Amino acid sequence: MTAERPPTTGRRVLVVAGASLVLAAAGLLFALLCGATAIDPREVLTFRADAVAVRKVFGFRLPRALVAEIVGAALATAGLVFQALIRNPLASPYVLGVSAGGSLGAVAALSLGWAFPGPAAFAGCVLAIAVVYAVARSGGRFPATTLLLSGVVVNAFFSAAIMFVNLVAAPRDQDRILRWLVGGLRDFYDGADLAGAAVATLLATVVLFRYARELNLLSLSDGAAERAGVAVPRVRRTLFLVASLLTATAVTVSGPIGFVGLIVPHVARLVVGPDHRVLVPCCAFLGAGFLAAVDATAQAAWTTPLPAGVVTAFLGGPLFLVLLKRRDRARAGLDG
Repeated sequence: MTAERPPTTGRRVLVVAGASLVLAAAGLLFALLCGATAIDPREVLTFRADAVAVRKVFGFRLPRALVAEIVGAALATAGLVFQALIRNPLASPYVLGVSAGGSLGAVAALSLGWAFPGPAAFAGCVLAIAVVYAVARSGGRFPATTLLLSGVVVNAFFSAAIMFVNLVAAPRDQDRILRWLVGGLRDFYDGADLAGAAVATLLATVVLFRYARELNLLSLSDGAAERAGVAVPRVRRTLFLVASLLTATAVTVSGPIGFVGLIVPHVARLVVGPDHRVLVPCCAFLGAGFLAAVDATAQAAWTTPLPAGVVTAFLGGPLFLVLLKRRDRARAGLDG
């Protein structure tokens, strides 16, 4: 027997969102105080730090931490939506080819000597979204299985194209290409880029929250959603596009950082249950705090700072195996 979770009310949504926001703020604070060089947290928190420490915290670490929070929120929320749309617990923002399309655009730009491949990455994401949408659309409908298979095929094709471009690129560009592909945050961000990514992520998350009821129904079955009055093809198309644009925003500013969109939704479900009215804000804030903390740890724990994508893979792989074992044990207990 498992304990029943409390019914979802407006108050519970606010409580869970508030608790998750506290965790996101804790991740931001950790990122400000933890980095490649030591800073006395007491001096910073009591405003007695010298000018060098203040510049280091607020001039360098704060923008990077804010970008980590934006990217983490975008990836976690997009992963949650894709898992509901496809009804597959292994779905993530990168399964449907969006990340591979963005990476192909970035790799092509880097091989041509571009200093910042962000615009090309976004264009590649949009191309991947358009191809998956065109292939998955069948007779005016947007079936979950067709969507998944289309995304897998597009992802495989773009991944092959990435390897080809990398092989023919000049040796001086291959190191930059590799650094992009492992996923990571930069030390400097333009304020306009940061603001644009933040606004896009916030608006998309608000839209997805408004579709929480539809996400609950679609995660059960198309039939259940249709019986409840949901226009399944239109809603799935809308949710796919919004979640894909969230992924594109993240990939454009950070490259492909894996496992955030896969692990965070599973952890959130274990804690707060399956209702997307609670899960959407919870995943957004948990993903934000998680990636900010991981990136700060990657900067501080090794002599040569690691890209965040490497650390999320190291953490996410074992954690996901633990979650799978827990789910299997739970099912075995129910069957018994």
